Amino acid sequence: MKKAAWPAITVLFLIVAVGTWGSTISASATDAKIRVVTAGAAKAATGDDSKAVASKDTINIEIVKDTTSKSNKSTKSDTATTKKGTVAGISYDKLVMADVEEAVNVRESASEDSKLIGKFFKECGGEIVEKGNGWTKVKTGDLTGWIKNDYLMFGDKAVELANKVVEKTATCTTDCLRVRKSADPDATVLDLLAKGDKIGVLGQEGEWTKVEFSDGEEGYVSTEYVTVADSLGTGKTMETIKAEEEKVKKEKAEAEAAVKKAEVEAGRTTQTTKTNNGAVVADVSDQVLLAALIQAEGGNQPYEGQVSVGTVVMNRLRSGRYGNSLASVIYAKGQFGPAGSGQVAQIAAAGPKASCLQAAQDALNGVSYIGGATHFRNIRSGYTGIVIGSHVFW
Repeated sequence: MKKAAWPAITVLFLIVAVGTWGSTISASATDAKIRVVTAGAAKAATGDDSKAVASKDTINIEIVKDTTSKSNKSTKSDTATTKKGTVAGISYDKLVMADVEEAVNVRESASEDSKLIGKFFKECGGEIVEKGNGWTKVKTGDLTGWIKNDYLMFGDKAVELANKVVEKTATCTTDCLRVRKSADPDATVLDLLAKGDKIGVLGQEGEWTKVEFSDGEEGYVSTEYVTVADSLGTGKTMETIKAEEEKVKKEKAEAEAAVKKAEVEAGRTTQTTKTNNGAVVADVSDQVLLAALIQAEGGNQPYEGQVSVGTVVMNRLRSGRYGNSLASVIYAKGQFGPAGSGQVAQIAAAGPKASCLQAAQDALNGVSYIGGATHFRNIRSGYTGIVIGSHVFW
C-alpha cells in the first residue's frame, strides 16, 4: 500500500465527528482512498458497535447504531394502506381497529398515568385523530382519547378486519318501535326498540327491514322508522359503561321481583330434572367468557336459568355445528346478540358476578336442566319447550 497523507485523514475524521448519521463521505489522500460509512456522530465519537476493514487501496470504517424499540419497530406496511376507500364512513388511511382479545383502556392523554376515560373493545373500529410516540389519538363513537399502539391495528390489516366485521345497522328514530315476527303489521311482537336503539340488518322487503334479533332470530321493523347505515363496533366512555351497569342492575332487580311474583302466583312452569352431559376441559379464561355471556343473556334469571344459558353453549360446542371452541361458538355470527355488540367483552373485562361464574363452572362440568337443548328465547316469543324463569329452552 502506498503511504497515505495522514494529516488529510485526520481532517476527514473531524468531518465525520460532526457528520450526520447514515451519510457516506469519501476523500483522497495521496494515492490511497478512504471511505467512511457513518451511523451517527455520537457513535463516531465513541467507536461503539463499529468496525474497520483495510484492503490494498481502501480503508472502510463502518459504524452501526440500532435504535429499534418496541414502540417504533412497525414498518410502513404495518401502518399504511395501499388501498383506497371507506368503511362505515371512515377513510382507509384514517382507519384503526382494536387488536385485543377483550378490551383496551382509552386515556385522556398519551400516558399510562393519565385518566382512564373509556374502553375500546375487540373488533371495534375508530378514526385516527393524531399520532404520538407509541400512542394514537382515536375517535370511536362518542369516545375520543389516546390508546397505546401495541393494542391497535393499522393499514391493510385494519382494512381487512373492518370489511370482515362491518355490519348494516338500523337505528330506531321513533320513541317506541315494534320488532315483529314477520313483515305484517298484525304479526307477533318479539320486542320493542326505543329511540336510538340499534339492531343488525339482514335485508329489506318492501316497506319492512329484516333485522337480526337475539340469538340469530329474524324479525321485522317498519323501514319508515329506522335509518340504515354500515357500522363498526365502537368504544364506550366510562360514563356510558357505568350507566349500562346501573341499567343492568335495575333490570335485574325488576326481573327477579317479577319472577318471584310469578312463581308465587303460578308455581314453577316446567318441572326440570338435573342431569350431566359430560364435563368439558376448559381454562379460567373460558369460564370467564362463558360467565360473561350468561350474565349478558340471563344475569337476571334464577340460578337454574343461568346454568341453562351456559348449557346451551356447551350443547352447541358438543354438536360441532356452531364452532370447535367455546369462543367460536359464543362469537358465531348472528347467534348471541350481546357477543356481537361487545357487551360480553365488556362484562368479561370488568369481571362477571359470582353467581354467573359458578353457573359457568356448572355448565362446563356438564350440569344440565334442559337436556340437549341448543336454543332459548324469551317466553313471549311463543316457542314451546322447557321454561325456566322468563326463558324457554328447546
